[in-house]
Amino acid sequence: MEKFRAWDKRENTMRDVAVLHFTKGGKVNSIEHWKTPSELKSYHVRNLVLMQSTGLKDKNGVEIYEGDIVVNQYGNVGYVAYLQQEVGFVVVLKKSDYRLGHRNTGESYDVTTNHEVIGNIYENPELLEEK
Repeated sequence: MEKFRAWDKRENTMRDVAVLHFTKGGKVNSIEHWKTPSELKSYHVRNLVLMQSTGLKDKNGVEIYEGDIVVNQYGNVGYVAYLQQEVGFVVVLKKSDYRLGHRNTGESYDVTTNHEVIGNIYENPELLEEK
């Protein structure tokens, strides 16, 4: 099952996506998220940035999504980007790219012991700044 979250650009907050609504052409038109345990709220995608789960978890069992900022065992900080279906998910570092995992094969390159989610590019952009 595919999981998504969304950055709400109007309210500067992350939303867990409960429902995706599509146009007749197959594009995402809006999402719904749980406002309360019994009430769904709808948002149009023009106000959101959708992020898909990689299907992988970090060394602490935290699910890794597009846009997450991760640190590896050597202290290198990068962010999770989705390039295209054939390539899969990668962690983009300051000067190089390397694979985090591949969507089609499920390869994870020992992500669970080597990476830790420390934030995301919307709520914690300062974590990617050069020191």
